[in-house]
Amino acid sequence: MLRRISSFLVCSALSFNTYSATNIEQLAQHQTWLKLVHYKSSVDLESYIISDDFFLSPSGKNDPYRELQATINAFNTQPEKQCRYPARYQWLKQQGLQFKQPNSSCVDLTQWRESQPIHSVSLVFASGYMSNPASLYGHMLLKLNRATETHNKLLDYSINYGAIVPDNENGLVYISKGLFGGYVAGFSDQLFYRHQHNYGEVELRDLWEYELNLTADEVRLISNHIWELMGAKYTYYFADENCAFHIAKVIELVAGDKLTNELSPWVIPATIFSKLAEAEHNDQPLVRDIKFTPSRSSAFYQYQQQLNDQENTLAKRIFKNANLLKGTEFKSLNIQAQKKIIEVLFEFIQLQQLKQYEPEYVTALKKALVKARLKLPVGNEIKVENYQQSAPHKAQKPSNYSVSALDVGSKAQSNLGFRLSYFDSLASDVARVPYSNLEMLDVEIAVRDSNMYVDKLHILDLESFNPAYTDWINEGGWSWQLNLGFERDRTNCQGCKSTFAMGGVGKSMLLNNDRSLVYGMVNGYLGELASTAQVIDASIEVGVISDIYQDIKMRAAIERFYHRQTAELSKNVELVVPLNQDADIRLIYKSSEQTLWQLKLNYYWN
Repeated sequence: MLRRISSFLVCSALSFNTYSATNIEQLAQHQTWLKLVHYKSSVDLESYIISDDFFLSPSGKNDPYRELQATINAFNTQPEKQCRYPARYQWLKQQGLQFKQPNSSCVDLTQWRESQPIHSVSLVFASGYMSNPASLYGHMLLKLNRATETHNKLLDYSINYGAIVPDNENGLVYISKGLFGGYVAGFSDQLFYRHQHNYGEVELRDLWEYELNLTADEVRLISNHIWELMGAKYTYYFADENCAFHIAKVIELVAGDKLTNELSPWVIPATIFSKLAEAEHNDQPLVRDIKFTPSRSSAFYQYQQQLNDQENTLAKRIFKNANLLKGTEFKSLNIQAQKKIIEVLFEFIQLQQLKQYEPEYVTALKKALVKARLKLPVGNEIKVENYQQSAPHKAQKPSNYSVSALDVGSKAQSNLGFRLSYFDSLASDVARVPYSNLEMLDVEIAVRDSNMYVDKLHILDLESFNPAYTDWINEGGWSWQLNLGFERDRTNCQGCKSTFAMGGVGKSMLLNNDRSLVYGMVNGYLGELASTAQVIDASIEVGVISDIYQDIKMRAAIERFYHRQTAELSKNVELVVPLNQDADIRLIYKSSEQTLWQLKLNYYWN
């Protein structure tokens, strides 16, 4: 009865409005209204937003009808609320509602939205960054495009969603608190050049921009809704309610449930971009265009590829000795070769300035290059237009089911596997850091002699090799790895099983035109280690990862343990043959006291 009375009051407050109480109740259940207030679903009527000041009704966080009532009343009595909730106002007007108050000028909103008009919307993918736990899976941004022929895209609005994390927060603390909702999160806006500089110039991450195929009204609704969300607070969950999820929810305001429907309990940016590329909207592809912006390092490597062996060798020597620019070896080259070498060196210097490599020397070299370049004809010699990097929606899907047949010491065994995310060192290199490893919750269940048991449970398995991608200077960082979990090691004994935490550090280098990586690491183990009576152990590991032929990859390693009771080396070889984006076949060989052979079929999914 109270709801019907209040509906009557709301409807009577509307001027020239034909909406009945029943219409208002139906409007409160409309999918667009539920999305504007970020209710979890039409069944779970709780908003993702936790800040009380986002809602106009005291019960609005859990009651879409009361929130709609309060919104209509506010628009009739408080014209400034049009400026605070422009997306709500726009949508309700589109539904035929008219209000007593005239349209407000909304100076701040108009300045933000119209000083350089927003004409389209893009989603931006930043590739993964292994040095920051917050960016292991890559990152997603929303971009409100304002660029024209006379205004650069660097002045577009870049919308970020992220946790509010204290400065210098420990990486493991971040992951732990992020998994269990220990942070508050929200949206923020900056000019795009700030994000492009941070990702592309500082963290050296490639960017892909997916421009969406939206109407002018849809672009305006999203822009207005972003304005509403500034200052709203959420609870941050690293695995699911993260940047990818909540930015996708904003797009679904106009695109429908195309991006987050049927998602698994975990969400990563690559999954959203995979769905984005498949989605249709208004009987057309949702994605209008895809643009690639290389990081500073990707740009340099592409420039370097334009040099032949002689030019590359000379450029390397000039970097170490600028006086060679005055020598006959350089001056005897044709004009085109001289210009190419100088252009590549300029790219390399910019990269080293970002890394703060010997600032005084790099500054002096830059001056010498400028002098040499002024003596040559105008115009660039190198024009890089086509980069080879594939878009993230073409990447291997993150989650995994597997089935295996094994022979362990002449005894047959079958394994069923599941991996939550994301990739290992033999996965496709599309939209990820090559040679890296990032796996969470990797489980294999063994079936042997009519018994079933856990064969492997890796909670977290990380590897980052940080090789130097040029031999001009020794710029490679430390290689490191971390593994937490449980596994049975039947190559040592039939009953061997270990629960452990393992960490390692070492160095790596690239060979074979960057198609192979060799590494060496010193590892430490802590836990219940079956192959030794100690609770700690150490090892030396050397290995190689190689792209053999057309994405067929191989990894081989040997490891010598300090406390292990046998003197045998642990030997591991794994070969992967991709079938398509969703599947591969792997042949695995392991040997120590006994030999293990494993044939494994992997199926990858979002």
